[in-house]
Amino acid sequence: MTPPIAVIVGALGAQGSSVLSTLLKSKSHYKIRALTSNATSPDAIRLAYSNPNIEVLQADLSSPPSLLAAFTGASIIFANTVFRPDVFLTRGAAAAEELEASQGLNIVQAASKVASTLQHFIWSTLPDGEGITGGKYKIPHFQSKIPAERYLLDPANGLVGKTTFLRVGMYGSNLVRDPYKPVFVKEQGKYIMTLPCSPSTVIPFVGSETPNVGVIVDAIIRQPEKTLGKFVLGVSEYLTAAEWAAALSAGSNVEVTFSETSLEDYERRWGPIGTEIGLMFRFIEELGQGSFAAGADGSLIVTPKDLGVQGLLHSTEDSLRKFRWGEILN
Repeated sequence: MTPPIAVIVGALGAQGSSVLSTLLKSKSHYKIRALTSNATSPDAIRLAYSNPNIEVLQADLSSPPSLLAAFTGASIIFANTVFRPDVFLTRGAAAAEELEASQGLNIVQAASKVASTLQHFIWSTLPDGEGITGGKYKIPHFQSKIPAERYLLDPANGLVGKTTFLRVGMYGSNLVRDPYKPVFVKEQGKYIMTLPCSPSTVIPFVGSETPNVGVIVDAIIRQPEKTLGKFVLGVSEYLTAAEWAAALSAGSNVEVTFSETSLEDYERRWGPIGTEIGLMFRFIEELGQGSFAAGADGSLIVTPKDLGVQGLLHSTEDSLRKFRWGEILN
């Protein structure tokens, strides 16, 4: 019997690679099509030769015909798009949002054309901050996911009953990069992590994105009766901003403390990326622990615990232990 085809959009990214790794180990056997923007890169070539059940395909997310060819015959599609930092830094947040939104629409429209074979479409998304707050918080890297989500939710497009919306929480590993990375304050003799939110702000974390995203997606696919048409929270734990700093202290053996700053000071220090990240934390702070469930009917929310995989997920502290913090912080 021919195994079902599982297509992974962004197979070399943090989420896609986690899904690929988990599906390869799943008891359900898949023929995996790993989509990447450059099939001749060293990583893509290594992946292509790593397992006979993996087919690496080059796909242009801005080309609907390219996507349709990649999706033909697929039973399962996992799709995650990227808010491109190069576009953000050179052309601004609006351009990066527009590009990601258009690519997301291309993906879901191509998926609608293979509905005869498609059994399950998993869309990695984020809350509609602008819609939820009546325009108060327009966070471009959240909003770039929403046009595709709206398309999938429209019954006229034939995919709502075949789709799971996966809202992946914050990566604990974001602390390795600016503007999250702590800085050493000589006067205090320790590292300070600064964000424009209170220390008690409750943040949803996916924990260790690899393997957690893959574990959750595998559970989504194996339990369609619980997940089709639903919003699954890709959240392993909720930590306050202060607890995030404490997790880094525990994971790095370096003393790190949290310090709150104003959104205005954060923007002055970091420029446009400060606005982008700052608005996200303001949104999370205002909506509290329910921030990533907001905007969805409560009856449609599914958690890792509901799927029976909560105990399999790795914590944020686990993810932070993987890095060489002496090199990163210096």
